[in-house]
Amino acid sequence: MQAPERQPFSNMRFRIEIEGMEGTGAVEVIFPEARIVMGPRKLRTTQYGTLTLRRGLTRSSEWYDWWSRARNSARSLEREVLVAVLDERGMDAIRWTFTAAKPLGYFVSNLNALGNQPLIESLELGVGGCEASFSQTSASRKRR
Repeated sequence: MQAPERQPFSNMRFRIEIEGMEGTGAVEVIFPEARIVMGPRKLRTTQYGTLTLRRGLTRSSEWYDWWSRARNSARSLEREVLVAVLDERGMDAIRWTFTAAKPLGYFVSNLNALGNQPLIESLELGVGGCEASFSQTSASRKRR
């Protein structure tokens, strides 16, 4: 039998927190690609792609409002975004904290009079940094 810390997590049990927002209701997260690149004088830096969040479109305008303020403001409207994968008990197992997140794109899925799919709202975020935190099971802590 495989040790609990070696069991893969399901991709459907997660939660998202955006600084200053009540709840996100997100149904999909597309993580940014992170690459180490060489800069001048052999300095290494990390470049991040975009973090994309998706949810069913509702009457809540929080995502649109954040994007709209960002496009109309000279100052950056950065927030912290937390993405957590949940274990079988509903507790945080892995947490990714994205710092200096700011809206880059906002879009809504197509309308189709012949379909019956939910409208999906998407928010693309540029991120300045990312840190991951892996919680350990009580069984793996005891073995140490």
